Amino acid sequence: MEHTIEFKINDKNRGSFYIMDEGSQIAELDFEVNDNVMNAYHTGVRKELEGQGIAAKLFDKLVAYARERNYKIIPSCSYISVKFRRRPDEFADVWQRMDDEPTGAACGIPGK
Repeated sequence: MEHTIEFKINDKNRGSFYIMDEGSQIAELDFEVNDNVMNAYHTGVRKELEGQGIAAKLFDKLVAYARERNYKIIPSCSYISVKFRRRPDEFADVWQRMDDEPTGAACGIPGK
């Protein structure tokens, strides 16, 4: 199934990349922008669609968006954090490294 990724951002700089199917949202990657830093804090895909690479498509869109604008990304969402940690060299240009890295608790997974 081919999915079109849509984008929205509000006047408070909170936004998301999301996918609609037959009028229902089936996936989202939520973020907040402050200056040139995106805090990517949530990624979600409907349970019945997990494992089909949908979250990876949203992740790829996030990274492309950040690169186009010279933004850095704070991976507060555990899914995004894992993607960065698996291939740190590939994402070094967009990864906002911090002394106190987020744990992914925003995605519901406590601990490091």
